[in-house]
Amino acid sequence: MKNIAIDRMCLILFAVLCGGTLFAQSTCYENPEQVRKLSQYLSREYTSSITSVNAGVDAITIKGSAIGGENISLCEVTPYEDIVGTRVFKNRIPVNAGTFSKTLDRYIVKDGFRYDRTLSRWLIVKNNGDTDSIISHARYAGNIEAIQKTVAEKPSSKKGIGDCQATETMLRDLDDLRITSATVNIRITTMMYSQSGTDRLEHSYGGQKYYFDKRQLQTLDESLIACRDRGIIVAAIILINRKADSVDPVIGELFQHPDFTDAGRYSMPDMTTPESINAYAAALDFFAQRYCRTDKKYGRIHHWIMHNEVDSGREWTNMGDGKPVEVYMDTYVKSMRMCHNIVRRYDRYSQVMASHTHAWAVADNKDTYASLDMLNILNSYCRAEGDFKWGLAFHCYPHDLREPKTWLDTIALYNHSTPIITYKNLEVLDHWIKLPVNKYQGKDKRTLWLSENGTNSPTYSDEDLAEQAAGFAWGWTKIAALDGIDAHQWHNWADHEEEFGLRIGLRKYPKDDYVRKPVWYAYQAAGTENQDKVFQQYLPVIGIDSWNIIQPVE
Repeated sequence: MKNIAIDRMCLILFAVLCGGTLFAQSTCYENPEQVRKLSQYLSREYTSSITSVNAGVDAITIKGSAIGGENISLCEVTPYEDIVGTRVFKNRIPVNAGTFSKTLDRYIVKDGFRYDRTLSRWLIVKNNGDTDSIISHARYAGNIEAIQKTVAEKPSSKKGIGDCQATETMLRDLDDLRITSATVNIRITTMMYSQSGTDRLEHSYGGQKYYFDKRQLQTLDESLIACRDRGIIVAAIILINRKADSVDPVIGELFQHPDFTDAGRYSMPDMTTPESINAYAAALDFFAQRYCRTDKKYGRIHHWIMHNEVDSGREWTNMGDGKPVEVYMDTYVKSMRMCHNIVRRYDRYSQVMASHTHAWAVADNKDTYASLDMLNILNSYCRAEGDFKWGLAFHCYPHDLREPKTWLDTIALYNHSTPIITYKNLEVLDHWIKLPVNKYQGKDKRTLWLSENGTNSPTYSDEDLAEQAAGFAWGWTKIAALDGIDAHQWHNWADHEEEFGLRIGLRKYPKDDYVRKPVWYAYQAAGTENQDKVFQQYLPVIGIDSWNIIQPVE
């Protein structure tokens, strides 16, 4: 959830009226040369190419075409190595000019670990004496043979819930509200240890042993089993707590990004050392192995939301202050690709998802990014380094999270230059996700979940409660009509005292006995035969005569 402390509507309006984007990118460039090299690498058209990387259970095959005469090599680049900053690549295999195919062991000992080479990128370089010149884009493994056969599953409706937990009242709501999709939070460093101990489950990866808290796993199991038993499709949100909040200081040190600042609630994972990469990969492997079983013994995780609200990364996925968007995305894409390639070993249908706030074409403030810029860069990586099945986990809260009257969001426009996308103008997001340039390999629409959303009741007055329900009714009417949107998860299920002063739940505070609010009944009716009857009372609240509210996108 984005920080709601400062309303920047006036600044954003100024930018829109002036025909520009006020905060289109981060403005503090710590390394302009790195930014230039990354941009050049992504946009350049190379004459040589890696045409495919296919991973079997024990071997990996790299095919390509090299143009450029002598001294040409196929190079392996690990996640902790920097492509554009490397002068001479150390992991190299000589190849002749022309087409080539190399089949290698998938697992090797590298930097002290048993290393899975599906985590690497492969590229072609030409040696010029004391430096290498990159003559192709790098490419990840595109086809990864799964070790088991899973079944593709999708939500049977668009109605979901966020942060699902197996409490008595929430379990009852899963049934009463007819929930078909949900999110759960996995805070890796609050349950992972470097040493054995009481109530810890061992997991070996890369020749190293790690340990996970059995009690926390049991809690997660209970939530996922409850979803399994109800046919609910689940996305896990992968979060990295700051080092100070980690249960094991060794694990905390391995996971926290080296440039992390105290402004962050969560960290970007450290992708800069072999030790950190192995620990992060071990955690992802552990959760994929446990929750992608064919028998669903512990429940199933279908999708993996990578971190939280990366366009507000300084607060929610921190890797330092003032990072240029190009530098930030270079690390974020590595994290996405690592998770994708690990979970695909267990489930060929698993997808990773990028997490974004409603800040679309204009960044929320000078310390954040524009979601559209970041998604365009993600698409650039897919074109350059091979596409993969990523989806979008979008948060379409009203512009002011306190204000439930989302239909009044003045800067939520019906075009792709809109500063924000909220419940008001979901048509833009629906249109964007269906553009060929944004589809997987230009053909398949990517999965789009509205994975954290809701309207607020500033108080528990009748008027505020009615406006909260009306805001949802507006949003749901659009969600139901827009086939580019696959699911919507309400957050928070109940009002919470630590939710920035918001009352954004379907139910009141625990101290108020979780009393159902009018929005609970609207959510229950959504998508059922009772929808028209329940929603009818909110037309005069909004000031409209019908639910014919879908608008064209300019």
